[in-house]
Amino acid sequence: MQPTDPETFPTRPDASDDGVPPSGNSGDGSTALDRALAILDYLAVVRAASPSQVAAELGLSRSTAYRMMERLRRKGYIDDAGTEGMWRLGPAVARMALSVIETSDVARVSPPFLRILVHQARESIGLGIPRGGDMVFIYRDPGPQSVSVNVEVGARRPMHCTAVGKAYLAALPPEERTALVSTMLLTPKTAHTIWTPEGIEAEVRATIARGWSQDLMEFDEASTCVGAPVLDHTGRPVGAISISGVSTRVRPLLPKLGALVAGTAEAISRSLGYTELASPEGPNPDRLHYGG
Repeated sequence: MQPTDPETFPTRPDASDDGVPPSGNSGDGSTALDRALAILDYLAVVRAASPSQVAAELGLSRSTAYRMMERLRRKGYIDDAGTEGMWRLGPAVARMALSVIETSDVARVSPPFLRILVHQARESIGLGIPRGGDMVFIYRDPGPQSVSVNVEVGARRPMHCTAVGKAYLAALPPEERTALVSTMLLTPKTAHTIWTPEGIEAEVRATIARGWSQDLMEFDEASTCVGAPVLDHTGRPVGAISISGVSTRVRPLLPKLGALVAGTAEAISRSLGYTELASPEGPNPDRLHYGG
């Protein structure tokens, strides 16, 4: 079961002309590199799109979008999506993503713990890392249920309405958390989404007190999730893990699943060198940490 509310991708202005001046600057401060990266970012969110769709979303002319996408295709960064006129990310991007994951300590250390967790929880398990105001899943196990919350590796989800995102926010220093929330595009995904800065801060405070985060049908009407942050040897959050499932099945089990996800996140954190005294200022009541 896939979440039904699609991610929105923030559009960015760009030149409408077909050429790039010799300097590489379009006249509005963006360069050809900026546009190419915007195309890759957009395809990472929507999975597949036509040059016309890319042009409309990013403010490019169709000829510019097609020309740039053709250059990216020749280099292997995008590829034919299998549907006429549709393009998707290509093998060069996959190689880069795998390189990042393989060199990430949290990605290297977490899988054995997550394999145990999926047997304990019998629901979908995920590991996400931060990217701006989103979390990007770098590990997923759909679990044994015939109907589950299925999110692909590489999927991006907004922090403010997901268990992984709220867990990550809860482990940040308060000033950094406030600054990050102020940069987010806060939009409701369902009728249950908590999406005001004040509401998010109250939810973060509840997460700190509880020891784990929850998403009660905030991103998808049919799913409920719990999460907890992964902390490094300095006490800083480097990601978050989650348990996700169909709301009618998971909702009655929240305390049990919350304790499981928090215990697993603490075990991963300790394998990364975390201790309760890892942070220079020691345990802070204004951010989530794990005790002795």
